[in-house]
Amino acid sequence: MRLKSFRYCMLVGAMALLGVAIYYFANYVTLAIALNNNNLQPSLNQSIRALWLAFACQNLLVGLLYVVVAYRPHAVTREVIVLLGLMQLVESMLLFAFSGSRFVAYLLIGTAVFILIGASLWPKKLPAGAAAPVAPEPPASPRTAGEELS
Repeated sequence: MRLKSFRYCMLVGAMALLGVAIYYFANYVTLAIALNNNNLQPSLNQSIRALWLAFACQNLLVGLLYVVVAYRPHAVTREVIVLLGLMQLVESMLLFAFSGSRFVAYLLIGTAVFILIGASLWPKKLPAGAAAPVAPEPPASPRTAGEELS
């Protein structure tokens, strides 16, 4: 039950982040039109475009990471997932402070809540059938005490 709850929380967080990424990628055209109609310095114009796309890509990649972690929890450490969840809380606070749209901020809060709940349900040990088999390491070659590496 704990593993299923963990997986559910991670997948809900992943879907919310993927939704944020889609929202930002879809609204890039609107941003480009708005920036072209302003008389901003070219460096500011390009920086805003770059940050917009970087935020969308970041959410896409972290969302995909959450999908991977839902099915392979020990592919990433728990601390990394907690830090990423806290990062979404910071992003949502910034969006509440500076953005007129609350939709994405609510998605990020939902993501953070589900990810942090999932982190608290982190499976300590996977069931025997859930873990992928790991190839054994090759045996070390025997060396004598006086043998030097060349």
